[in-house]
Amino acid sequence: MNRINQVFANGKAFIPFITAGYPSIETTEHMIIRMAENGADLIELGIPFSDPTAEEQVIQDANIRALAGGVTVDKIFDMLK
Repeated sequence: MNRINQVFANGKAFIPFITAGYPSIETTEHMIIRMAENGADLIELGIPFSDPTAEEQVIQDANIRALAGGVTVDKIFDMLK
């Protein structure tokens, strides 16, 4: 049984969302570790992009700030390693 099937075996899961790289890539890494330690079943990472108009204002702002801080997809994947 794969991890996703295991998580949903009871019909529900706790899946927090954060924008990767906001407020920094180091904080994102710290938050991922803490969420996993505190019961997150899966963690959804939003990859910042330059035109997040389909997102609500809070996520739009996080995307813009992460990009302004220099986050890139490569930096996110390097952090996840």
